[in-house]
Amino acid sequence: MSQLLKKAALTVALAAASLSAHAAVEANITVWANVDPTLSLLKADGTALPDAVQLVYRAGGAGLAPWSENVRIFSNDVEKNVSVRLAAAAVLSPDLAAPGAINVPLTVSLNGRALDTTAIEFNADDLFESAIPGASIAMPLKVAQTTSGEINFAGLYSGTVALVVAQDASNP
Repeated sequence: MSQLLKKAALTVALAAASLSAHAAVEANITVWANVDPTLSLLKADGTALPDAVQLVYRAGGAGLAPWSENVRIFSNDVEKNVSVRLAAAAVLSPDLAAPGAINVPLTVSLNGRALDTTAIEFNADDLFESAIPGASIAMPLKVAQTTSGEINFAGLYSGTVALVVAQDASNP
């Protein structure tokens, strides 16, 4: 009987070894990059800005808490001025909200200057006084509810803040 148990144990061990030799794990990672060889708008530490942020709602009349992040413009030519604008008006639109919900306008500012769809210019001499080569000074990028206060309809609101950052081609 002992011989039979030894053979059974050997068979089970060989079967397990065979199964583990054929087991495999595949990991797929999607990698992407948005490349502009002239400029980058990144966090002040050089890492990417988040793809999404939550504007926290504070009931009782306060409305949405502003979001802010220190950013830098990284450039291959610190002698050129930089223009910044919004691609479209910044608003939160009701996606899944109570009937009657309306858009919530947002105000976006960079270094204390309000942005809209008309470009504003940042002077290279003021912008690139940083100790980091090729990087601008650290500047607060802020997104806030245009008019603070209650939002009268519950629900999920979303929107996109699209910034367009460009070097001044006419500047020598």
